[in-house]
Amino acid sequence: MKKDIVLKVGGSILYDHLLNINFELFEKVKRWYFDNKDSYNRIVLVTGGGGLSRNMESKVSEYIKEVDSVHNIAMSITQINSIILASYIGDKDVYVPRTLGDAYEYLNSSQTGNMISGGLKVGWSTDMDAAVFADILHTRRVYKVSNVDYLYNKDPKKFFDAQPIRNITWDEYFKMFSIVPETEHIPNTHIPVDAKCSMFCKKKDISYHVTGGKLLHEIEELDKILREGTFIHS
Repeated sequence: MKKDIVLKVGGSILYDHLLNINFELFEKVKRWYFDNKDSYNRIVLVTGGGGLSRNMESKVSEYIKEVDSVHNIAMSITQINSIILASYIGDKDVYVPRTLGDAYEYLNSSQTGNMISGGLKVGWSTDMDAAVFADILHTRRVYKVSNVDYLYNKDPKKFFDAQPIRNITWDEYFKMFSIVPETEHIPNTHIPVDAKCSMFCKKKDISYHVTGGKLLHEIEELDKILREGTFIHS
């Protein structure tokens, strides 16, 4: 029986520092998609916001003070990114939801089919969207490709002897990033899996497989990149 897969494409790698779209990454994802399209029951891709979202949020927050409104604007960028990725992949049968209800109904339908989505709920990260989609599909793992290749036992930018962590529990992850139950999601924070999502995953027994970073430049095939990285689990 074919399985489902949820793959989060982090916003940190969708654009470069000049906000040019990373079409080299898009090509990797496209090749992976068509190579694996017949291997899965459903492929769900979720796009983050990245530099464009942060840039927009920074500009509008000077004039718009209502937090949910600013987050809604930033979230709309993730939806634009999903449309760009879907258009680049070019599979006319891919579904791009406009609301969380649309996504829920589509993933719960008896039909098979693939979906590409941005963020669909104010107050959630796109990490959370990916985890919720995994929960709907009863698949217990989310793959995330971002600018993080591994979690490390110390900051690799400061310590040359930092060692990659290939396997870590959610409880250990909470300690590493000082996450406590009342921690709220703060958009555009630099953490591999945001606090609210990580607590949801622990509760639902959903794991995250975090990979990417320099591996995106060292390894051509996305399939091989997905076998590297750090596995975070209950």
